[in-house]
Amino acid sequence: MKKLILGLCMSLALFGCSSQPSYDRSTDMGTIHTLSLDEVLERMENGETFMFAFTMESCHNCEDFKENILSDYIRDHGFEFNEVVLDNEKDPQSVYDFVAEHPNPADQIPEGYSETDVLTPTFYFVKDGEVEDIFVGANLTEKQFDEYIQKYQLDKVEEQE
Repeated sequence: MKKLILGLCMSLALFGCSSQPSYDRSTDMGTIHTLSLDEVLERMENGETFMFAFTMESCHNCEDFKENILSDYIRDHGFEFNEVVLDNEKDPQSVYDFVAEHPNPADQIPEGYSETDVLTPTFYFVKDGEVEDIFVGANLTEKQFDEYIQKYQLDKVEEQE
């Protein structure tokens, strides 16, 4: 019995440490950029890797995220936060077209909405110009946001040449 308990304790010690990120995270202050959808599409055409979010000025969840999570988080997590503020978009149809081409994940859609509804905040991870992941962020917690940042190593320390 003692060996079983000792084995469990050792396993917990070993696996408990494995939750640390496998990369060096930047503790520099991050940046916030407001982009138009056209600028996002241009970056995608250029094959860039980046994250952006659709937000709205009148969105309670967006305000909550910016005030209660992003404002503190960005201070010591060196990553680039890009947002497309839908209130500023001159061609709303282009936003609907983008979402239709990159539908919301079915398991993240709030009741009463569809895969092609424009939901805010919604986070997009673009890798080499292609949307790789979409995360609908209503009621997002700091832990969930941090997991998203770590998943794509968005705060990875850039190596010096």
